[in-house]
Amino acid sequence: MITILTIISMLVIAAYTAAVCVKTKGVPYSISATYYYLEHKLLFMATMWLTAGLLMPAILEVSKPNTEWIAFLSCVGMFFVGSAPNFKDDYESKIHSAGAIICIAGSQLWVALNLWPMLLVWLAYVGYTALSIAKEKEGTFWYKFYQSKPMFWIEIAALLSTYLGILFLL
Repeated sequence: MITILTIISMLVIAAYTAAVCVKTKGVPYSISATYYYLEHKLLFMATMWLTAGLLMPAILEVSKPNTEWIAFLSCVGMFFVGSAPNFKDDYESKIHSAGAIICIAGSQLWVALNLWPMLLVWLAYVGYTALSIAKEKEGTFWYKFYQSKPMFWIEIAALLSTYLGILFLL
């Protein structure tokens, strides 16, 4: 059952992200930025909550002793991201940003403490970013870096390393 919940969680976030990318004909600057493209704004919150809620039993089950709190905190971070999707609003921005930092940093700390080789997923992100920057002919380094849409790929790398870690530990 835990494996099924993990796969459903993965499919929820993957289907949502893929659908928005197809609809907008490209990769957004972040998964959170997809909120602004949605006709039905509650879809973003539902996706974040379903992703974290379905993932929580599995990540808690496979966690090494004394790392469960990190896993729990990471999922709570994603709940906060979903609760405050309008990161352009001053008030929601604080909640959203704190949730995103807790989710990403916490999930990667959890991966490091439970199955550190899954952090090698980040090599793909670094390689993609280096190729993207090298491909851009015009602009400063920071412009080229921004054009690579780093936050989106950071989120994807964090999700991928976490899901792979859980699936290997199941």
